[in-house]
Amino acid sequence: MTESRVALVTGGAYGIGRGIVQEFSSKGDAVVIADRDLERGVALESSIAAGGGQVLFVHTDIRVESEIQVLMARISEVFGRIDVLCNNAGIERYRRAEEYTIEDWDSISETNLRGTFLCTKYAYRFLKTTRGCIVNISSVQAFASEPQISAYAASKAGLLGLTRGMALDFACDGVRVNAVCPGAIRSGMMEPFIRDQPDPEEAVKTIGRTIPLGRVGQPEDIAHAVNFLASPAASYITGAVLVVDGGLLSRLST
Repeated sequence: MTESRVALVTGGAYGIGRGIVQEFSSKGDAVVIADRDLERGVALESSIAAGGGQVLFVHTDIRVESEIQVLMARISEVFGRIDVLCNNAGIERYRRAEEYTIEDWDSISETNLRGTFLCTKYAYRFLKTTRGCIVNISSVQAFASEPQISAYAASKAGLLGLTRGMALDFACDGVRVNAVCPGAIRSGMMEPFIRDQPDPEEAVKTIGRTIPLGRVGQPEDIAHAVNFLASPAASYITGAVLVVDGGLLSRLST
């Protein structure tokens, strides 16, 4: 039903995912928003549709295999193709390593790692046909971590291994697989911390002063990187990791 590319973004209703959805839509691509936040998903779908964009929101919990299968069936019905899969959905919980419960561990690993595997597994038949591409959203926490985030860091490091393995498996079909590792981004995961500060804006500036480029990143910074990796300009890039962190990982502690 459409001649434009179709980009599927998991966790696409909020934060970085919302920025990625808006970036693809602004380039004329059809977008599929998969998210378990019904209210935000419907609102974003309505906003894009009102602006003339091609959009489909499917209420999806990527931890549930049957819901991913329903998602793919809806995409097949409406668009009949997937050109870009952005595995963005993710959660984090701050705990000391010994304080994590099994439920914490399962929720984090099943969302951040297993969900990426399942979405890719079921989207692959479309991507193979379109010779499309996959962009996995990992994190700088895959390389260097702060305290009380070990389960999240483990899942994001695992995503880099998954990215490399998929890149090798899928190269013969012309499907590229890359990862983006955001640093400090003013997005959904940062917002609860900011809201709890006496002066939220000053808190953002304080974080920015710890970053070599002098500012906290915005969702569009990650969206631009994802769009590049999904574009013809990146046609010879696969199995790569693009760090988008304002230089954070490059500086030694002071």
